[in-house]
Amino acid sequence: MVTVVENKATYEEIMQKAKRIGEAAELEAIEADRNSTISPRIADIIREEGIHRLILPKEFGYPQLDWRTFVDMVSTVGYHNLSASWLTYFFSVHNSWVCYYPRHIRDEVINQGGFVADVFAPIGKVEPIEDGYIVSGKYNFVSGINYCDWVGVGAIMKFEDNDEPERVGILLKVSDLEVVKTWDSLGLRGSGSNTLIVDKVFVKPDAILRFSKIIEKSQPPYEEFDQDYLYYNTPFYPGFYVGFAAMAVGGAERVLDEFEKHTAGRVRFSGINEKDSPTSQRVLSELKLEMLSAKSLLNEYIAMMETDKGGPYEGAKYKAIRAKIIDKSTQIGVKSLLTLGGHALLKGHPVELFTRDLMAIATHITSLYEDGILGYGRHLFGVNTNIQG
Repeated sequence: MVTVVENKATYEEIMQKAKRIGEAAELEAIEADRNSTISPRIADIIREEGIHRLILPKEFGYPQLDWRTFVDMVSTVGYHNLSASWLTYFFSVHNSWVCYYPRHIRDEVINQGGFVADVFAPIGKVEPIEDGYIVSGKYNFVSGINYCDWVGVGAIMKFEDNDEPERVGILLKVSDLEVVKTWDSLGLRGSGSNTLIVDKVFVKPDAILRFSKIIEKSQPPYEEFDQDYLYYNTPFYPGFYVGFAAMAVGGAERVLDEFEKHTAGRVRFSGINEKDSPTSQRVLSELKLEMLSAKSLLNEYIAMMETDKGGPYEGAKYKAIRAKIIDKSTQIGVKSLLTLGGHALLKGHPVELFTRDLMAIATHITSLYEDGILGYGRHLFGVNTNIQG
């Protein structure tokens, strides 16, 4: 299946937005790496360009994106700066789960206009009380929380209509919580993925999002939903996670361009131009083919999302493809760094910076290579993996 961009004018407009964000973030890459967060200026540019509005029902008046446009937007920012791509992706995608809340909550969050973060690790403690619940928990790795007004946090709960405990998301206002600046990582340092303390915060029952209901049916729980909405006719988790692969491809493509440029200008102590070396020639050839393979897998992933509408789908296959794309992209960074040698190891060299960021993407729980590959192998032999994507 060939992916078709439905609106060429919209596509070009979105790519310009992505380029503006990426280029601005690239200029501040070293500062963001040092400060463990993007600057307020970059957050403001993302807000000005309306990125957090892109994945909304059409009734809010914003463009309806197709999957290729969304993926290319994330990749384009990633070509310039992966931390900014990480947040561009998250600030756009997080409104998708907000849209599964009842209308009054959805409209409150969207009309307020703030960024939304999430950390759905089910570690929260939920205590039922009269008219609602008390929520507590300590959540690490909350990307972009420095600039967010809302956050979804994870927990396990029991419901009367289900004998088994369920994973849930709980919507909270960041102003009711404590943000602790703990982010000090190998890569993606500009993402500002700090720690969040939730200390006995009251929530009403309608602030609880049951993920099992989204898995059962992609559509939201109200009538007359927007059938053109990007996530309503695609399995939710594969769609929600596609940005990890998209940004990895963008970052790997930048590494390849940097490798070729620095190799062409590199002269060994012997006086030999490195571009004439069979070693570097072979490496460039190999990495170009790996890049082509990663992009082909991403195209297959998009085609699957466009096909899998309203019925069973292979969640384990999605996860394996995504893990393979990210692994290939990361290895492009590592091989480029090792082949370029010591000068590329210096802090702030683009290959050093992008390779660290690619490695950080690969450590995300949804990107872990061994998990993805093993899960798909088990699925192929008929084992129920319960992998949703």
